Amino acid sequence: MPYVASNLIPLVAADSFTLWLYKTTDTRAAVLSSGYFGAAANRLLPGHMIVLQAADASAILPVRGNAEVGNGLVVDASSSPLRLTAAGSLDLGADLSVTAVARCVSLAAMPSGVNEGETFTVQATASGASTMLKFSVLDATGAVVLGPTSAAVTAGMASATFPSPSPGTGYRLKVEDAADPLVMQLSPSFVVLSAFALLMESGLSLLSESGNRLVM
Repeated sequence: MPYVASNLIPLVAADSFTLWLYKTTDTRAAVLSSGYFGAAANRLLPGHMIVLQAADASAILPVRGNAEVGNGLVVDASSSPLRLTAAGSLDLGADLSVTAVARCVSLAAMPSGVNEGETFTVQATASGASTMLKFSVLDATGAVVLGPTSAAVTAGMASATFPSPSPGTGYRLKVEDAADPLVMQLSPSFVVLSAFALLMESGLSLLSESGNRLVM
């Protein structure tokens, strides 16, 4: 059906802009045809907008010169809207391969006490990729007082020999993988005892001393 003037209703008017509502049983394509709004050329001015409720769609149409309207924006449609399908490809690659390296160190039994002036030997077992170990002696505060001493792993074992540190308590032995310091172990604490002297006794008198152990 042709344009119906009574169906064109102003919604908002400000300065030179007017927003119109137009309801019709015509299709949107019919409303967009050239000359459809020709009879409303004195009402529809360039820059106005029309909210269209047509038989097959709801749309917002811009008004151009001579009451012609543009395609506008379809906000709802009872028929299938136009669909544009685009395809693209993005190559994304990542190498997340990780090679696990097993390493393990374990201290052998430690003496509970060491005598001043003596030397003592410590051992540790190693497995996996561990080929070199480092041994250190720590004091009660965790500071290194002896070492680190490096020792190669042979047949799964490594050892190091240390002189006894100063007499005291709270000493601990530390072993670590030379290639990965996070692979490590601390021993229980041990003490270093003051040296004893060999005392020679004659009657009730002490005559002389020799060696480093007390003989009663």
